[in-house]
Amino acid sequence: MKKLIVRAPGQPPRTFEYEGPRLAIGRSAKNDLVIEDPSLSRSHARLEAQEDSYLLEDLGSLNGSFVNGQAIQGRHPVKPSDRIQLGNVVLELDPERPSGVLIETREQSLKGPATLVIRASDLRSSGPLAQVERVGGTAWGDAIQLVEEITLDLLHEGPVEQHLEGVMDRLFTFLKPDRGALLLRDQAGELKPVVTRSAGKESQIRISQTLVEAVVERCEALLVNDPTLDPVLSAAASIRLSGVSTLMAAPLEHGGEVIGLIYLDAKPYRGAFTREELRLVASMAHVAAAKVLQARLIEEVQAKRLMERELALAREIQQRLLPESAPALKGFELRGMNQASRQVSGDLFGYWTRPDGKVYAIIADVSGKGIGAGLLMASLQATMEVLAARLLPTGALAGELSQILHRHTTTNRFVTCFLVLLDPEQGSIQFTNAGHNPGLLFRSDGSIEALESHGTPLALLSGTTYGQDERNLGAGDLLVLYTDGITEACDAMGNELDLAGLRAIISPIRTRPLHHLEQQVEEGLEAFTGSQPPSDDRTLLLIRKKR
Repeated sequence: MKKLIVRAPGQPPRTFEYEGPRLAIGRSAKNDLVIEDPSLSRSHARLEAQEDSYLLEDLGSLNGSFVNGQAIQGRHPVKPSDRIQLGNVVLELDPERPSGVLIETREQSLKGPATLVIRASDLRSSGPLAQVERVGGTAWGDAIQLVEEITLDLLHEGPVEQHLEGVMDRLFTFLKPDRGALLLRDQAGELKPVVTRSAGKESQIRISQTLVEAVVERCEALLVNDPTLDPVLSAAASIRLSGVSTLMAAPLEHGGEVIGLIYLDAKPYRGAFTREELRLVASMAHVAAAKVLQARLIEEVQAKRLMERELALAREIQQRLLPESAPALKGFELRGMNQASRQVSGDLFGYWTRPDGKVYAIIADVSGKGIGAGLLMASLQATMEVLAARLLPTGALAGELSQILHRHTTTNRFVTCFLVLLDPEQGSIQFTNAGHNPGLLFRSDGSIEALESHGTPLALLSGTTYGQDERNLGAGDLLVLYTDGITEACDAMGNELDLAGLRAIISPIRTRPLHHLEQQVEEGLEAFTGSQPPSDDRTLLLIRKKR
């Protein structure tokens, strides 16, 4: 069984296990490894295992496949230590192998004559590099050109990892260290190697935890020459065994936020790193951090836009599940409205005509908000489509709905629901209130009756049974059903409209046409809340016996 780690923008890293010699990768469900990232093509690449290596083949993808920052075409050999990037997605082969960077745990603080510790911001502001013509054999005119080249590279579009590879490549060419690493913090705040380089055969770079804390936690740049003189670093076995005589590290910091570090070291034949070379690395780290943060911001904006498009589509689909108009029913008039507090609503109203001419009218409110509530609302609507033909009384219908939803719903989800069965021949209604707000029956003589609950919400408990009641409606009688987004709407002081407030809005206008009544309820809510956006979905269902 082979493994790889998938690192996609905006998603936590995940480990993928697979068998067989070939692995097709892309967004399409036909692939062996499906990665939902917009930068990938439907069929992006294919990975083929060899004895001790792999072959990576780009399948004509739109955003390309990269190995160690270089775009590939066709089949290209790769090793587990290589950096593989497909679009904006990074793959790590054989993750059980040792990481390219190991941070050693240390508790002491850095001190000693061989160590220079300085705030990175002070180092960058200590004067232009051009003031120094040549230090330690380094031509600083070339350094200025290096800064310009890296800055221009970072201004171009492209995968951020590819840009960071370029930064490390140029630093290696200019400063000629033996080893280098660039580490970034992941979403959990853990430092992860993004780029590693070694001029020799060393496959792993060990970095002192004390050094990491100084750079990342305190935003300090460090320069250490002859680490054996430092009482902390001299104790590190990695320093003694590697033969490192000079090292430096600088934080990737921009706008006060440290997102990682750059580390470089070398052996005696290279010569000691200088303060000015540390300044150069600190400056490059600062520019690279700005690029990374910009790329992350762009990814967040793109992800948000994609989510907004998906939510808009979900809302459009959901709106089509709601009735465009009420059925023409002898002796009755009906009207409903739904105002979502988010793009997807957890409220539902609807009408279902039975084969015997009677009509079910329901209003429902799913617990919670967002996509989950919207999906349960759609499930309730689909279930009603099936059960409407069974000619069930409202109590039995509520029991069937509850049992079906309970089987397919998590324990923290439930639905309050008010079911009505209209009988146009008798001029009556049968109803069941499953844990919903009390219905308000406005009689033509001015009296108001509250139709209270018959039991718990739907889907809450298995095997729940419900009662039912009936009312004869006289000419002009009006039944008002609503969700708690209306009665729990708040004014600027946090006071709720409550049931009394809804009665006060409807009572003086109860005889008006239903579309006027609906409009004036909305206007009354706006006047009460001060036109604040709703914090919960608002749904209203009106049923009146014609005069």
